[in-house]
Amino acid sequence: MSTWIWLTLMAAVAQAFRTAGQKTLSERVSIWGTTFARYAFSLPLVWVYLYLQLHWQDSELPEISSTFLLYSLGAGLAQIAATVVIVKLFHLRNFAIGVIYSKSETVLVAVLGAIIFSQELSWAGWVSVLLGTVGLIFLNPPGQQGWRSLFSVSAAFGLGGGFLLALTTLWVRQASLSLDDDPLVASAYTLTVTILMQTVLLGGFIWFKEPQTLGKLIQQWKLSGSVGLLSLVGSIGWFTAFSLQNPALVKTLGQVEFFFTLIISSRLFREKHSPREYCGMALILSSVILLLWLA
Repeated sequence: MSTWIWLTLMAAVAQAFRTAGQKTLSERVSIWGTTFARYAFSLPLVWVYLYLQLHWQDSELPEISSTFLLYSLGAGLAQIAATVVIVKLFHLRNFAIGVIYSKSETVLVAVLGAIIFSQELSWAGWVSVLLGTVGLIFLNPPGQQGWRSLFSVSAAFGLGGGFLLALTTLWVRQASLSLDDDPLVASAYTLTVTILMQTVLLGGFIWFKEPQTLGKLIQQWKLSGSVGLLSLVGSIGWFTAFSLQNPALVKTLGQVEFFFTLIISSRLFREKHSPREYCGMALILSSVILLLWLA
């Protein structure tokens, strides 16, 4: 199989467990603290990863441009906002449904990619969008029927998180491509710069808004550290795959996270799901399979 496929599978597994860790951490620290943990605790390790890539590829640091910095900053801010929204979603719906809502990112990447970056979407892609939308309707509270369900609070948070993640995906790819360097080095450098920006910006915000959160994260260093490590592993997979393949295809394959999420949801958090929710999940999964099969 192609390298980008293995990288995507690695990222999906890491992300499923990282998200579970964030759910647990969010019960002990604030939403901002939970979001900050994934960046701050991965920052030291990402520098090591960048050094190793430069050594293995016998390369030097890429020359950066204003375009690279703007795309990296935009991606970093969008990902921070997306993480906050998704963590908030955990308090509105259970773990699995919260994750599935955010997976609207996949079809949004395809749509936004076509609109903003002129990445054409085939007829199969539009059918996939329709299936995914219907699936999201089924995942909404039973009391809200039809298209009205798209305006529920849970749907708003989920779709908002998916939109922000889609922007993150597209901007990360553009930042990496702007370096015009080896894909592995370019993705590693983009990842390092983005995480550095996120740590500084969000860390400064927390320092002024709720400084006690920093102490709580240190007290929960094992959980915070695992969230940071899993986040880094996932980001390495995503960022590198984005530089090798169309982001829409990468995110489509990344939906295998769906299966790991269900296992974690039922085994770790003892959550149960209704037939309606399983139907919605099946429709979303069908949209993913169709997009990957006919892409």
